[in-house]
Amino acid sequence: MLAIDQSATMISGVWAGDNTSRRAMAGNWLDLPVAQKSFDAVIGDGCLSAVHTKAARGSLFGEIARVLKPGGHAAIRVFARPETVDGLRGIEALVRAGGIENFHALKWRIAMACTTVDCDSSVDVQAVRAAFDKLFPDREALAADTGWSMASINTIDVYAGSETRYSFATLAMLVDEARGWFDQVRVVPSGSYPLAERCPLLVLGSAKL
Repeated sequence: MLAIDQSATMISGVWAGDNTSRRAMAGNWLDLPVAQKSFDAVIGDGCLSAVHTKAARGSLFGEIARVLKPGGHAAIRVFARPETVDGLRGIEALVRAGGIENFHALKWRIAMACTTVDCDSSVDVQAVRAAFDKLFPDREALAADTGWSMASINTIDVYAGSETRYSFATLAMLVDEARGWFDQVRVVPSGSYPLAERCPLLVLGSAKL
């Protein structure tokens, strides 16, 4: 197994270490440092949301198609915004009613609600934090109402000053984009955890290269 992340710091912080069956390296997902048709399978978790334009998602699909061996498959967990986007006040009401299970589900709901409705479907993470702070200015009250820890809630502050942008295209958009690179595109549920209905797997096969 070869794991690739753009951040050497991230790799050093989380990777268990290389051995004869696994290794990790820093690299660009849009220009993978591996040969064409060199892998039996590709897996990714939220990687399509980590690039913030339609063009970049296309480049990522293209790289996945390039490195797969004939007969190989890819499985990518996506974070897809619904066709009908939540309103921010509706999200607030849902929290007050106990309808959101944890802080991270709330964070992704807010992010999807703030996403642009153009083909890029992008969002600035600073805007996500600003929207959260506007909805819930009293974090201690939020913690008391929901039972969420302050440590969990305060993870939103990693977005302060960040230039990062994510994308949250709809599932239909992602399927359509994937079909430009693969003849086989399936959508498979990924479980029953909070917000799982927005996080299915795209299973891709028969690359068009």
